[in-house]
Amino acid sequence: MTEPTARGQLGLSIASHSGLAPARIGALAGAAEQAGFSAVFVAEGHGDALGLCHPVIAATRRVRVGTAITNAALRPPVLAAKTAAQLDLAAGGRFILGLGVANTVMNTRFGIAPFAPLPMIEEYVAVIRTVLTEAPGYDGQLFRTGAVPLDSPPVRADLPVYLAALGPRMLALAGRIADGVILNLMTPAQAGQAASQVRTAARAAGRDPASVEIACVLHCCLSDDAAAAAAAARAIVLRYVLHPAAPRLFGEAAGLRGVRELVLAGDRVSAAGQVPQQVADGFVARGGATQCAARLAEYRAAGVDLPILFPIPVAGDWGYEQTIAAMSSAAGTTEPNGRREAHRLSRRALPSARNSLSASSPRWKPATSTRSARSTPRTRSSGTTTTCSSSRSKRT
Repeated sequence: MTEPTARGQLGLSIASHSGLAPARIGALAGAAEQAGFSAVFVAEGHGDALGLCHPVIAATRRVRVGTAITNAALRPPVLAAKTAAQLDLAAGGRFILGLGVANTVMNTRFGIAPFAPLPMIEEYVAVIRTVLTEAPGYDGQLFRTGAVPLDSPPVRADLPVYLAALGPRMLALAGRIADGVILNLMTPAQAGQAASQVRTAARAAGRDPASVEIACVLHCCLSDDAAAAAAAARAIVLRYVLHPAAPRLFGEAAGLRGVRELVLAGDRVSAAGQVPQQVADGFVARGGATQCAARLAEYRAAGVDLPILFPIPVAGDWGYEQTIAAMSSAAGTTEPNGRREAHRLSRRALPSARNSLSASSPRWKPATSTRSARSTPRTRSSGTTTTCSSSRSKRT
């Protein structure tokens, strides 16, 4: 097996909401490594992405392992730093902490008061770095800590922290303070523009723009059944159509108003039928391996350093093992023998993602959250916790 070159860097994202058991997630990660993937991430649906990184780390030796992403609002930054340090120790210095802030609707479900995303995540990252460098403490507007002891020195005091970003202000913040940015829901052209914004912000902050890795999640519906792959791609839109950034990313005139109304009414079947195919095709790779690999190449050409394939179920089957085997070949990340061995291992360890989705592991369906009125918070902090009064939240 050959090591992937910079040109061939390719990541795989495994969804916590796939319902797969941790051991099976680890088996997939091992197969991806064998196939030549350079990174394996866990996407946090309604599980714990950081917890699921443990089996990924245990099953791999070379690939970078990380979260793409985990919701920072669910964990105090000191706890996030301690967990990241432990994961990096277990991984021998291969861990990436990918952070996002979710959205007001989701966070409200979890009992989290509205907050302003930009100042929160900026200070959150600062606290993490304070802990990892074993500095005396952090004194910010939102978070304040004393010296935080660790059981053992971090493997890397500069453990990489990546930020999820969709809007221009979060993209600029990532360029200023993060080691990488994780893009999502973007066409190749939009991803290229976002990469340019990140690099411009990094340069303005006196940083080397190349030091900020541009990663982009690419939803992948791999199937030779064109109609099934197209339907699966449209279903993805339902998961995000209520997101505050959807009009800007998908287009104000994309014909999604009726789709939003049907989603809010709970009629997802009709909603999926009204999603314009071109909206889904803007940010989804679908079809056979050749078509998906061609789409992958468009993101690389646009300036994405690390495309992250995010397999999406087609006709109820997540198809992780098929995606690993087919896309490693089509993307040219490894040699044929390595591909065959990876396919053999994944088929033996995980006969089918579909078979694993039993009554205790329900099949995937788009999220059913609804959007509430946006509000921007005034925040006040004490210790390492943040309390926020309700006000109007800003799009990032």
